[in-house]
Amino acid sequence: MRKSKPSQSISPEAQEPASEHQMEPTSPPPPQKKQAQAKRRRRSPLRAGLAVMAGRTAGAVSRRLRFGGGTSIVGVVAQSVYPQIVEHLASELEHGSLVISGTNGKTTTSSFIAAILRDGGLRVWNNREGSNLAGGVASSLVIRAKPNGHLRRSGRAISILEVDEAALPQVVSSVQPRVAVFTNLFRDQLDRYGEVDSVLTLWQRAIHRLPATTTLILNADDPAVAQLGRNFAGRVLYYGINDLALDTLHQESSIERHQVMDARTCPHCGGEFIYQARFYSHMGHYHCPNCGLERPQPDIAASSVQVDSFDRMRLQIQTPLYTQELVVPLPGLYNIYNALAAATAALALDMDWEPIVSGIEQSKPVFGRGERVQANGKTMRLLLAKNPTGFNEVLRTLFTDEVPRHVLFILNDNTADGKDISWIWDVDFERARGRTESLVVAGTRALDLALRLKYAGIAQDEIQIIPPQPLRAEKNELAARNRANRRNKKIPSEATEAGIRSYGIKNAIDQALDQTPLGETLFIVPTYTGLLEVHRELEQRGLTPHYWEGGNA
Repeated sequence: MRKSKPSQSISPEAQEPASEHQMEPTSPPPPQKKQAQAKRRRRSPLRAGLAVMAGRTAGAVSRRLRFGGGTSIVGVVAQSVYPQIVEHLASELEHGSLVISGTNGKTTTSSFIAAILRDGGLRVWNNREGSNLAGGVASSLVIRAKPNGHLRRSGRAISILEVDEAALPQVVSSVQPRVAVFTNLFRDQLDRYGEVDSVLTLWQRAIHRLPATTTLILNADDPAVAQLGRNFAGRVLYYGINDLALDTLHQESSIERHQVMDARTCPHCGGEFIYQARFYSHMGHYHCPNCGLERPQPDIAASSVQVDSFDRMRLQIQTPLYTQELVVPLPGLYNIYNALAAATAALALDMDWEPIVSGIEQSKPVFGRGERVQANGKTMRLLLAKNPTGFNEVLRTLFTDEVPRHVLFILNDNTADGKDISWIWDVDFERARGRTESLVVAGTRALDLALRLKYAGIAQDEIQIIPPQPLRAEKNELAARNRANRRNKKIPSEATEAGIRSYGIKNAIDQALDQTPLGETLFIVPTYTGLLEVHRELEQRGLTPHYWEGGNA
């Protein structure tokens, strides 16, 4: 297979020495140079060492007391001791840092890039042990630092940092990444992020803080993301899908009817976009009839997509100089975009094509994103769905081939999920009608989701509801029964015990597994904290490692 460097295949202006780390401008104007020198003077190895020791001690105490993995707290404590700890440690990485942000696809894209770079011979560090907030990013560096305040094994090393949308400005100002990848922008957690325009403002602020030596990797098919490249002084590379066979505008009307459009209007003039092709939501080929703004031509594009099986898609990837084949071992159209983003980022880092192919093809599903768990001859597949577009694409992936599925839906409204769950009315649950062998609904808002499914045309007797706890009336009735049993000295009836047993995630998993025959698959589709609950239960059963211990986090 032909080897190709990105400097040869993407654009002439991309030809830069492979040894250049692009961490800071080589000859900044005098004010910038003074600022850089001032920052270096403020760095303190002594304070860094104290921060590392304090953070790692806090993590050890947290694990000993079983408060969790003791990961995120490492960075929080270290930053409280030395606020510049991230900047201090990140500057020691020989190959710098890469950051990834977006509504959906961050974790999978990060996993793809990590696998590619490892196959390319680099030592890869990422923040899988902690969160994607600023504290988690700090943790990923602190846990790899020595007590003297310096990174261990920083040679041939690069950090890949998955960053929360709202935390991006703070992180990039500290890390100064070589490459910044943006996957997509959808409506998500309105009570935390607000509308997509609010997130765009944060991202624009973050990009304004990037040096001109940073390369932006942008999704050409997402008009909200593509506009981030306007007026950026550094290099910008776009990726997208050119296979018009995937266009939903010319497919069955039910697919198009339930597409949620989160970016309808031109950011330049306010005119409404016209789409020549749309793949899902607002992702596609678009232009503004008022001012002429249009989708950028991708530097890396999927010209052909062939679905071989549920877990295997074959892509033809086009660059300006060559066409190559790439196999994506995960389901869903959204994973095509994740693979394209990863390939574009790898080429921007001067990787050959061979590690791109091997890294992506050999990747395993990551934490809750298609992850497989075996249980007594049955398979569980965990498919995170945390917003309308993500849920629609999971349903589309599950039910495209008309095969009836065994499904467990989990809807929570905890802080990390977003308190407002009205978005479920924008989800195409009608797709599931008549296509489930068994259907269990659980979570803190199980009853709300069951109602939505009923309106989708799914018969009530086909839905098994497992609420998180009994309703007040049920609690009162159960307490009255127990009091009567004690007065009459009766053993609790099976009905009473069943009433106690039929609540919570543990029982929801048991009920859903009981209805799944041997050799078949139960698809668990949770929101974020529901995924954490499921994983915690599976960890307690010894079916999967803790998320901070394995490669799934």
